[in-house]
Amino acid sequence: MKFDDVLEALDVDLEPFALCEIRGEASLGLGRKSHPVLHYFLTGDGVVTIDGRPPIPVGAGSVVLIPAFVAHSLHALGTGSGTLPNCRPLDLAIDHLHAGSGDGVVAAICGRVTVAVRGLGGTMDLLREPIVEHLGKSDRIRIALDDLVSELASPTIGTRALGRSLLLQCVILLFRRRLQAGETSLAWLPGLHDETLWDVLRCLLDRPGDSHTVESLAERAGMSRAAFAGRFSAAYGTGPIDLLRTIRLRRAAELLARSDLPVKRIAHLVGYESRTYFSRAFKQEHRVSPDAFRRSLVAPSRVPH
Repeated sequence: MKFDDVLEALDVDLEPFALCEIRGEASLGLGRKSHPVLHYFLTGDGVVTIDGRPPIPVGAGSVVLIPAFVAHSLHALGTGSGTLPNCRPLDLAIDHLHAGSGDGVVAAICGRVTVAVRGLGGTMDLLREPIVEHLGKSDRIRIALDDLVSELASPTIGTRALGRSLLLQCVILLFRRRLQAGETSLAWLPGLHDETLWDVLRCLLDRPGDSHTVESLAERAGMSRAAFAGRFSAAYGTGPIDLLRTIRLRRAAELLARSDLPVKRIAHLVGYESRTYFSRAFKQEHRVSPDAFRRSLVAPSRVPH
């Protein structure tokens, strides 16, 4: 399968939303975002902590793509050379988030990512693990991101449009690199090339609360159960019911974040008859209970060490 076919079909929107600045030894909690978040680190030494996973060391040139609804924080170590670029985020209506004081500064440009493939939205719901790249100064991705920083330093007519274009270029280059390297967290992306399965995937994404079975999905694809299950697993790196579970729990996270519906009602809407079973599955996927998840959706926190 040619990755070009998939990458050419991508429609990526990446909207810058913040310049994060952390001075000395301090932390900036960014909570849970309803879209995947891309961080590009401009200067300093630090780490990213992501929902109980091992910390990710970062420095100037690091890129970290965080899945949706994953709580994460940026931490500065108070070391590392470099100065904060003279960006003017308020001129572009993006936040300038501060934490800490003292020597050393970690700074990052942050953007929200949405991806569709020829109109098939919701595909970034399938990203479950962070993607990390450490870019050298001559790296094409870093050059494009540095061009973005230059735009932010001197915003003018068309800066926002050019910024989105540069970030789109970076995401495609990043996806291509990770696909070629066999990135497991993108195992589903090449599967989007298999148009025979698109109707099934669209059905799972659009109607996760329906009573789907392998048999009903196989019938929708016009295939035998065994042929469908094998083809689906080969395309997406997981079975259809496992993928359905992921989609249901991501939809539940969206409803918890964007509505005041009771947890029991949300469970029913995404296909769970039992609140207890839903809560257990949700905690396994998101590491917190539905109620705790809803309470965690707060503004970024600044926590000095």
